[in-house]
Amino acid sequence: MIDSLTEQKAPRFRWQLAAITLARLFLNTGLRMVYPFAPAFARGLDVPVTAVYRLIAVRNVAGFFSPALGPLALRYGRKVMMMVSVLMFALGCLLVVIWPAYWSLGAALAILAFAKVIFDPAMQSYVGDAVPYQQRGKALAVTEYAWSLAFIVGAPAVGLAIQAQGWSAPFFWLGVLSLAAVVLLWHVLPRRSRTNREGVGWHETVRVLRHYPVIWLAFVYITLAIGANEILFIVYGDWMETSFHLSLASLGLASGVIGGSEILGETFAGWSVDRFGKRPIVISTAVLNGLLYILIPHTSSSLTAALITLFFLFLTFEITLVGGMPLMTELVPRARGVVMTMVLAAMSMGRLFGATIGPLIWLRGGFVWSGLASGLLMGTAVVILYFWIREGE
Repeated sequence: MIDSLTEQKAPRFRWQLAAITLARLFLNTGLRMVYPFAPAFARGLDVPVTAVYRLIAVRNVAGFFSPALGPLALRYGRKVMMMVSVLMFALGCLLVVIWPAYWSLGAALAILAFAKVIFDPAMQSYVGDAVPYQQRGKALAVTEYAWSLAFIVGAPAVGLAIQAQGWSAPFFWLGVLSLAAVVLLWHVLPRRSRTNREGVGWHETVRVLRHYPVIWLAFVYITLAIGANEILFIVYGDWMETSFHLSLASLGLASGVIGGSEILGETFAGWSVDRFGKRPIVISTAVLNGLLYILIPHTSSSLTAALITLFFLFLTFEITLVGGMPLMTELVPRARGVVMTMVLAAMSMGRLFGATIGPLIWLRGGFVWSGLASGLLMGTAVVILYFWIREGE
């Protein structure tokens, strides 16, 4: 998998990568399940579905704390913070099981978001430290399988759990599995991961942000790209239910189609970006993705056409996002942790923006306007990437 590692270290690193990906699968399932099953959660709590949308928007505020939380992984170690974040996630899930209520769902979503904010920069920096840039696209693509598997495996399982045991059942199973993942990370990851030369305090972070404006350009690019996807993603479950009258199990399987497109996109990104260049691949798929946002509202008369378009929409988006992550890790190599915390903050900003205006556009203008808004944001992101974002020396 990783050619640059020695033969002795490669098998051990593969096991570490597998453990990280498994833990991230549970986190991503908890993060993503609220999108297709927001109506089910709302029915279980006897609240309007817009109330659940508000919780989704509020939880994304956690990402703004990423620059403050990122240095913790440098101070205490990548392994420690990955374990702490997964433990937080487990406790947040079990909170809903103990007190199944609207307030506990909101608290759990916030805790889950903070766990994600801590885990991802630590994980991405860990891989960035261990793998040279020429092979980094493959390694990061493996960890991104956890994102697509959250829909391929996680979403159908969540749908079945809700249907059989009630709306809070997925939180129980995710909590238990995450506790097991903490134990696995403890045994598999090395006691102390290698760090780079970057500082660990606020002063160093501020200095890096002032000295490298490309980080802010990357922040805007990521915000626009994620926001474009979130505008459509946050309401697609409602759109699928109202347009095609799907059951919970069918909605979970439909979400699995998205997961399948994402895992294919992650595989293609891992194979292509190291061979043909990060920027050419990402720019090409981003342009296609923007066009698909505009197209998808016109498929509401046919479930088959809608699923096919959703498949290619999330395929191109996943290639764009995953293919761009190695590029982000190399913008400022000596301050990789700072860059990745800003990338995560930008992803949260995009999700917050999209989750806030997405339901408003959907309710007032319909899915056609949702597609147009997403296409415009992605087009703007492509322009920024094409002209101003490149690898650092």
